[in-house]
Amino acid sequence: MEVTMVISQTVNAVFVPSLRTKRQSPKASLRKQQKVTSSEFCVLLQSCIEHRSLKKGRELHTLIREAGLERNRDLFPKLLKLYCTCGRVDYARELFDRIPERNLDTITWTAMISGYVGSGASNHALTLFVEMFGLGLEPDSYSFSALLKASADLSLHRLSTCLHSLIVKFGYGSGLSVGNALIHAYSSFGDVCSAQKLFSRMPDRDIVSWSSMIQACTLAKFFAESRTLFSKMQFEEHVKPNEITLVSLLPSCSFFSSLGKGQSVHAYAIRHGFDSNLIVCSALIAMYSRCGDPEAAFKVFNRLKKINIIVWTSMMEGFSINGRFQLVLELFKLMQDQGLKPNSITLIVILSACSHGGLIDEGMRIFEGMQEKFGIVPSTEHHACVVDMLGRGGRLKDAQFFIEKMKIPPTGCVLGSLLGACQVHRNVSLGERLANQLFRLEPYNESNYVILSNIYASVGRWDDVGRVRRLMALKGLTKPIGCSWIELKDKVHVFGAHDRSHPESQRIYGKLEDLSQMIVKAGYVPSTKYIFLDVEEDDKKRLLCSHSERLAIAFGLLKAPPNVPIRIAKNLRVCGDCHDAIKLISKVVARRFIVRDTSRFHHFSQGSCSCGDYW
Repeated sequence: MEVTMVISQTVNAVFVPSLRTKRQSPKASLRKQQKVTSSEFCVLLQSCIEHRSLKKGRELHTLIREAGLERNRDLFPKLLKLYCTCGRVDYARELFDRIPERNLDTITWTAMISGYVGSGASNHALTLFVEMFGLGLEPDSYSFSALLKASADLSLHRLSTCLHSLIVKFGYGSGLSVGNALIHAYSSFGDVCSAQKLFSRMPDRDIVSWSSMIQACTLAKFFAESRTLFSKMQFEEHVKPNEITLVSLLPSCSFFSSLGKGQSVHAYAIRHGFDSNLIVCSALIAMYSRCGDPEAAFKVFNRLKKINIIVWTSMMEGFSINGRFQLVLELFKLMQDQGLKPNSITLIVILSACSHGGLIDEGMRIFEGMQEKFGIVPSTEHHACVVDMLGRGGRLKDAQFFIEKMKIPPTGCVLGSLLGACQVHRNVSLGERLANQLFRLEPYNESNYVILSNIYASVGRWDDVGRVRRLMALKGLTKPIGCSWIELKDKVHVFGAHDRSHPESQRIYGKLEDLSQMIVKAGYVPSTKYIFLDVEEDDKKRLLCSHSERLAIAFGLLKAPPNVPIRIAKNLRVCGDCHDAIKLISKVVARRFIVRDTSRFHHFSQGSCSCGDYW
């Protein structure tokens, strides 16, 4: 029954009889007005909470107060929860403060603490807990669950461990809800070890426990462990996964481009009726996109009848990272035609697509009109996208002028975007100025030092390269080691540059030699400008041929079934020479290669790449 109808009936039940019996004695009238019991008010309040109906809830509150039940032990916490759920935590606190402290019990304090946590005011929740504790009230399992969430929200790792000690002291260590809250708290800090210990010792585990542990492993990039947990919960513990479990698991199917595993999770979602759930579908779209299969992602998207802004954004991002930039803009227009307005994240996705696709004019129009058209004030991230867009297009002066005219101070993200463009376009003077700014702003961000070193190396200033590297060593910074990996038959094979540690190294290098001869005949000329080492030209050519992505591709050609696209991933940006080489390899061996680097996918086929050589 709808809340409106229920409350209307309540009003009639309480007030109409009293109006009809004005001549009755006060006692008789009072008896008539007390037809609605506290338990019935509880049901009605719960309905208002579930429907987030503030107006009807306030009407009920009036009835409860006039019935003399406002301070009822069962009703008072629900009134607090009603206001907090409806976004009026100030009303809840006003009500809470009207009751003398001595008359408040743990349940009431916990309701107010939980309300603060749910409203995003975790700092107030902790302050209230200190007051409660100071009055000598003992927290219960619900108090600790709320406090653990507050500590996670505020990134207070030490507080979580202190709360854990209190939980054990007060005897709630074996409680299911508290155990789940502890797993969530530890995982939010990346402390998977503590979460695993806690999980293994829990006497009882439910779907929340399993989903939280899977999410903890996924967030910490322990993807194999999260997939193992998913299998174990079904086949050993006989716990049925829900939509939260699937959303927690799906990112683990993206990291190694594990398309087959992602497809099996999708099949599970279909079999159990989760394929129309917007949260699950958004995760599926992200998974397929991050496995380099935007077509499959779009099939999931296209089957949905009702699509929210999150799903639209997920699909546009999927097209963007796979080089389908025009489709991103078409989808953006279609979304607006259907009456949906983008949010801040949507516009970051759109501007990033324009940047990587070289669509500078379109991107600038969107940026300049975003406040007037969509009511969104450009953030630092939006400005960084524009700087990146102009820098990639070689318009370094325009990018510099844009930064100078910004209404907000430029951050490392903004300046770093232009510094990266200086490396691409070999602008040493501007690169030096930006790097020095960034060294002051982000003294321990190693990527800024590496980019400046590469800029110097690209023009042969080896003394300056050495100076920057000594500065890095002085600060304890190291250059990230590039590696590529490929997953075949549930096993991940990792390769470093010039790596000979693989058991089949001899065959891999033999295949590389064959490929090198084939692409040279097809017109390949090594571009040694991508070797940032002071070595002879012939040595540079030799080093290019054994970059990690080429080793992974050679291994894939040796082991992967014929006619199957070979998917590899790299932890750094694909170098320009390897990009040219892989294009030619795709042509001479008639094979598709899908290569994921730090920010996007390159789909190589028949001698061309989806990025259009602009990335």
